[in-house]
Amino acid sequence: MGDSGIGMLLGHLSANLLWLWFIGAFVLGGVLVYGVMKAGRLRRSERAQLDRNTEARQRQEDPYNRAT
Repeated sequence: MGDSGIGMLLGHLSANLLWLWFIGAFVLGGVLVYGVMKAGRLRRSERAQLDRNTEARQRQEDPYNRAT
């Protein structure tokens, strides 16, 4: 009669796997939040360079459609 709660309902192995799922989801969420925060920040010079590169690529792919 040592089982109680989730352990009694799911068994010891299932309860351990459930905790691993929660821990894994927490870690994955943290990694995603970190990635979104880092990817969302561009310095002004980086943004300008990105815009210039995008315009150059568009001109290269479609030279008849000149951007204004």
